[in-house]
Amino acid sequence: MRYSEKDDFYEDPQELEEEPLEPELKLSKQEQRWIVFGALKSALLIGSVYLVGAALLIWFLLKIWT
Repeated sequence: MRYSEKDDFYEDPQELEEEPLEPELKLSKQEQRWIVFGALKSALLIGSVYLVGAALLIWFLLKIWT
């Protein structure tokens, strides 16, 4: 299949808005560290909830079967 100009989503290339090369938000090293630690804390919290749930399920099943 050949490419044609009719296949373009935008008819005028000037309609496309270019994204800025630099992000608008400037964060210090300390703020970046807090963001990373916050993401790590939330991931560990979610993982621990699943771990506790699995442990309770295993304990309950062992209680029933023995």
